[in-house]
Amino acid sequence: MSESQFRRYTTLPYLLDILQTNKIPLLDPARWEDKNDSRYLKIFKGKKGLKSVLAICFADAPETYPHWKIYAGNSSGVCIEFYKERIIHKVGTKKGFVQGSIKYALLETLRNKTPAIDDLPFIKRFAYLDEKEYRIIFTSKEEKDIEYIYIDPEDVKEIVINPWVEPPVYQSMKNAITKAKGWEKVKIRRSTVTKNDAWGKIGEKAVKGERRYGR
Repeated sequence: MSESQFRRYTTLPYLLDILQTNKIPLLDPARWEDKNDSRYLKIFKGKKGLKSVLAICFADAPETYPHWKIYAGNSSGVCIEFYKERIIHKVGTKKGFVQGSIKYALLETLRNKTPAIDDLPFIKRFAYLDEKEYRIIFTSKEEKDIEYIYIDPEDVKEIVINPWVEPPVYQSMKNAITKAKGWEKVKIRRSTVTKNDAWGKIGEKAVKGERRYGR
């Protein structure tokens, strides 16, 4: 059985930084667009008496168009596919780190059952269910702007380039990625989520008669 993957959707500059340093950064959630989410982390930080709460999020789900469009939806977008168990193991029980899958809740559910303080970093509103997010949190009693998870090339299954980039630019992006020391042999491909030749060829074979799909 093949190993499952965490997907990290980001942009080429951040990818190159990760490859140059062999480190994944955990940053302050205050910058997040979802203010409901960052507020829970701020509440958690205050109630626990912490000076720092930093986070990194992964998609624990197959490649999807919404993930691309929301988190890497331009010509610099990339997706890093990490081997899931290796990332979980690297964090393990290291001091200050906690990790887990996000639980998605309805507002009415939380009104009827108030969550525990330690659950706050891993709760999001039900509207975000399709994200299937896995989160790693770093906490500290000291002020910190950034924390890292150290990685190796063996932790990465492949790097996927966004589906909107033109072929010559894709090749230039690929060349830039493989110039990073130690990452020369990393597998790289271009996403076909918006245009897949095999999908198209199946459509061309469509036959006359009653509908067959889903029956």
